[in-house]
Amino acid sequence: MFSPLHNQLDEAMREMRAKQEELAGAFGKLQDVTATATSKDRAIQATVDSQGKLTELTLNGKRWRDMAPKELAAKIVEVVTDAQDEAAAATSSAMAGLIPEGLDLEKLRESGPDLDAMFDEALKDARKGRQ
Repeated sequence: MFSPLHNQLDEAMREMRAKQEELAGAFGKLQDVTATATSKDRAIQATVDSQGKLTELTLNGKRWRDMAPKELAAKIVEVVTDAQDEAAAATSSAMAGLIPEGLDLEKLRESGPDLDAMFDEALKDARKGRQ
């Protein structure tokens, strides 16, 4: 017969496993996130992935050819930054409620979480408490 503490621990471990699967699914969806921004004059368009990395840059029409190099570079930086901000907002929104308070989402975006290691560590801590 199991003690109430053992039953609570089993329930906590089931909840942790379910949360792990939920997080893994959410991170899988994040891989599909992209964001595109376009300059006001529609001459420049930039697309970034969920991590904010530039995946496509389009120079439309001929207007951009008349820009001074410094002006063109500044517009490209502005459009890419807008796309990165949009991607960051989309990923933060997708993860809202899933990430524990205090967890650095930016760090997770850079390298991704090691969900297995996180779960194993939690199990190890739980087992220590049971002994």
